[in-house]
Amino acid sequence: MEVAELVLKYIQALAWPAVTVGVAWALRSHIQQAFARMTRLETPAGSIEFATDAREMRREAEELAQPQGAQQEDSATDGNARLGVFQEAWGVADASPIGAVVSAWLVLEEITRTTLQLKDAMPQSRYGREAPPLLTELIPALEGIGLSPRGVSIFNDLRRLRNQAVHGEAVTPAAARDFVETCRYVAREVYGLR
Repeated sequence: MEVAELVLKYIQALAWPAVTVGVAWALRSHIQQAFARMTRLETPAGSIEFATDAREMRREAEELAQPQGAQQEDSATDGNARLGVFQEAWGVADASPIGAVVSAWLVLEEITRTTLQLKDAMPQSRYGREAPPLLTELIPALEGIGLSPRGVSIFNDLRRLRNQAVHGEAVTPAAARDFVETCRYVAREVYGLR
């Protein structure tokens, strides 16, 4: 009698997990489709929304970086040595994803300021001559010297993602690397303006 009761208790204990696994297995294609459509999920490891946005921006930036002519390719090649400065940001992505985002952003901002100075196109700050121009003032100046509308759009999206990261959005190492690569592509485009 004790053996029969023990077997019955095992069957009762395993019934719900077995039903759950069976249902999940039967609905696996629907579950996969639901995860594919998901755009935001907060986990201790990070945010899927930030990662999705960073991945999409990287794809756009890769398309932007496709050479449209030999002249653009040559100017991009000239700047490649300088573009190695993004390696530091790439290297810290695993240890500090937000640090990687901020580091890459600062490099892109410095490249932007230098390019505008070289082209004698640095805008005046709305806060006076002594204050450096804000980035929101630099982006239109880049457009004024020839940055494509698509490049301007990606630049603004990068600024939005950087702000999200700095203000508490969870960032995964993979998303940080996508952000760094997107910054590198945009920097290559900015170098092409020199």
